[in-house]
Amino acid sequence: MGASGTKTASTHAGIENIRKPSENTDAPQRFWVNTGDAGKFAFTLDGVLSQQECSSLVSRSESVGYEQALLNVGFGKQVLDTDTRKSSRCIIDDVDLAQKLFERVREFLPSSWKGKDIQGLNERLRFLRYAPGDYFAPHFDGCYIRPQGHPRALDQSILTIQFYLNGDFSGGETNFFNRQDALTAAVRPEPGKVLVFQHDILHEGALLSDGTKYVIRTDVMYGT
Repeated sequence: MGASGTKTASTHAGIENIRKPSENTDAPQRFWVNTGDAGKFAFTLDGVLSQQECSSLVSRSESVGYEQALLNVGFGKQVLDTDTRKSSRCIIDDVDLAQKLFERVREFLPSSWKGKDIQGLNERLRFLRYAPGDYFAPHFDGCYIRPQGHPRALDQSILTIQFYLNGDFSGGETNFFNRQDALTAAVRPEPGKVLVFQHDILHEGALLSDGTKYVIRTDVMYGT
């Protein structure tokens, strides 16, 4: 399942510290985000991952290695376009880790969507690393449909989910815009915070001015 120009791994190094929901001492707190896009929703969850867990996940991704992030342009094609997207990424396909992350957030996610039931998170975990000067210009996220041959073929992604792994940097907010391109909300990354939103909301990864930003981006999948 590797993507062109990226690395994949399926080992479990660095995830032993992911706790089960019953081991959480404090339940995550949800906060709704005003995206300015009528009928669309976004929210954050604080305290989903501990600092130790975040550090472990960062270390795992660095051990695999990062490469230049490419831009999806449809029909399975990706191109290098640093005018739109400038950052690094590490793709790790890990069903077990995706399931453990899903267990942390499942109670906050819609159990169904337009006749389809929630199935979990996309096991393709995209670790993103931003250095000073990196950014992702305003864009919409695309829908991913699992291909024939996958155990859950034809499941489709509806929601984007981001797990922020650190916060010791300047800039790098996730900004939302309305249909008139006006800024409506800014989400400040913090270690352990999660952001969930519909794919079809205009958003950006703001310019990073100092430090290094780490985040996991994947999808919430629905199917029959």
